[in-house]
Amino acid sequence: MAADSKGLLIAMLMISTWTAYAAKYRVIPKSTAVLLGGTITMKCAYDELTPADTVVWLGPPNFKLIATGKAVNPRFQRYAITGDHSKGEFNLAIREARLRDEGNYKCSTFGVDEAEGLAELTVVEPVPAPPDIDGGDGPVIHGHSILLSCVSYGGHPLPRLEWYNGTRLVQSIRPSEQWQMEDMVAKLSIRRVSRWENGVNYTCKADQGFPDLVKPVASSRVLDIQYPPEVFIPRPSIFVKEGDLANLTCLVDGNPTSTVTWRKLDHHHSLAGAERGNHLILHKVSRYDAGVYQCTADNGIPPVDVGTVTLKVRYPPWIDPSMKQTITVQYDNDGFSLDCLAEGNPKPHIRWRRKNTNLYWDNPLRFNRVDYGVEGTYECVATNEGFPEVSKETKIDVIGLPHLLGQDLAEVLTVQSGGTARLGCRIVADPLPGRISWIWRSKQGIENTLHDGLNGISINDKITEQEMSSALTVKHVDIGRAGTYICQASNIFGPVKRNIQLEVEESRTSLFIIIIATTASALALMATMAFGCVLKKRRVTRKQRKPTAVHGVSASRPMPPVPKYIHATSTIDSGVEDLELHELDRALKPHPPSRGRDDKEWKSVGLAYSGFGIRQSSDTGLVHSTSLPPYSTVERQLPDGEDNIRHLTTFREDGPTVPVRILLPLPFSQARTTSYSP
Repeated sequence: MAADSKGLLIAMLMISTWTAYAAKYRVIPKSTAVLLGGTITMKCAYDELTPADTVVWLGPPNFKLIATGKAVNPRFQRYAITGDHSKGEFNLAIREARLRDEGNYKCSTFGVDEAEGLAELTVVEPVPAPPDIDGGDGPVIHGHSILLSCVSYGGHPLPRLEWYNGTRLVQSIRPSEQWQMEDMVAKLSIRRVSRWENGVNYTCKADQGFPDLVKPVASSRVLDIQYPPEVFIPRPSIFVKEGDLANLTCLVDGNPTSTVTWRKLDHHHSLAGAERGNHLILHKVSRYDAGVYQCTADNGIPPVDVGTVTLKVRYPPWIDPSMKQTITVQYDNDGFSLDCLAEGNPKPHIRWRRKNTNLYWDNPLRFNRVDYGVEGTYECVATNEGFPEVSKETKIDVIGLPHLLGQDLAEVLTVQSGGTARLGCRIVADPLPGRISWIWRSKQGIENTLHDGLNGISINDKITEQEMSSALTVKHVDIGRAGTYICQASNIFGPVKRNIQLEVEESRTSLFIIIIATTASALALMATMAFGCVLKKRRVTRKQRKPTAVHGVSASRPMPPVPKYIHATSTIDSGVEDLELHELDRALKPHPPSRGRDDKEWKSVGLAYSGFGIRQSSDTGLVHSTSLPPYSTVERQLPDGEDNIRHLTTFREDGPTVPVRILLPLPFSQARTTSYSP
């Protein structure tokens, strides 16, 4: 029992000692590959090897012993153990590798894990040729299917076959362990090919998986897919200046190549251009070449396809020559318009202007009302971008009723007595009247036709192309020339006339005489009426035989009758139609007229009595008789048989002298006869 225990203790001690000094891998063998006929070295190294440790190499088939330490089994003549054995290096070198050398190898010694040190050696025999591809070698109509087959012959190990569409991997087939054939096959099916597969490169690649030893080999097949044409127009619209060259392009995608033909839509004649495949060349295009051109592509695969190109020719403005050079419009026509037709490319801007002016109107040219000022030459102006403007003239001829110019001028002309009156008429018309005639209508309504050179009248007529004027001059105007002057003219469309009222202002001296005469006439009338009243009272007194006195004043003689010329003459007209008598301080006085109007004409002269003496009011311009004593006083100063009617002679300016009888309440010795001429 003691002996057994001692033996067990020694065994345990030996195991502990062996474990403590066991060898360890410094370099573990790795799987590798070698070309057929090549040389390969599989490395293996240990640390802590003892002289008693032995390194062995085992290999195919079935892990046969190849070498022990440095000794190699004689059956493996192409094998050898290399390396520095003192450093624990025991490498296995194989030369002229053969397929039977392929397998699993193991480098081992006592005390190492049997799972470690295991490596696989692959002997590579390259594929002798690229794989073959079957199918897809002819044209295929679009919509059909294609089956491509890739076959790789020989090689060890058998390659992996991969299908690529361009650079995109579409299929990969690896050989399995059950694959017993010496050839590798991969099939690719493409359903319903389209135009997009045309010209696509399908590649079959055979890869043995050892790119450092042998490169993959591949074969390709470019598909020929036939499909109908498709037209693409790079420039659907082309702008060309008239006279330049135009190149119309029609790009076609189709297989096989398409035949392209050109035609111009809505045009039944042959084209003037040259067809060069996908191009239509037009030399020196004109505006008539503009339009839509159609190209048709046909390659025998239905359907055909078409495309259109619009040719736009830029050309300068062109005004329709049918516009009349002269247009006749009737005067006073409402809503007249003139339209100008022009074309060009780009579309021209059409405007109107009067010739030799820079004022423009839009087209059509509109006139709300036609008068003679409208007549003239107008230009239709058309402009567009890139070309100079063009214009065409047309004349508007206005015909119709004569028209008086200057109707806004005053229709009343006031001239100082003795001065010169100038009256004028300007008439535009088409046709022009034969002449302008003048008629004078007096204040009594009597009309007389005036002629040049008659009674100081001169008429000067002027005629231009469309205007006629007449100037009437009246020299040495007097009151007798006042009235309405009428200028009139007519043509085939009717007459026209203008009335000018001529007013004559008397001079200051003549006005003074008229005022005195008017005042005297009024006083004479009042005196006559007073005398009649006194005479009547005397008669009544005599019948009653009683003396009668009016404030101590008695009538010495009968009141004379009122002279007829006081009412008959029109040369002294004060504008006062009625005189009223009233009793003021027991004396008969004429009632003064109303002074409400501020009328400074001689016709507005009135009567007023405010003191004694004759003066002219600075406010109203009226002459007031203030120096005449009461009628009864005057009457007492007159001797018996004297009449208070005196003669005052006045003159009309530029006319004959007219005697005026004025009733003056002054003694005859105080009255004078005067002649006055301005």
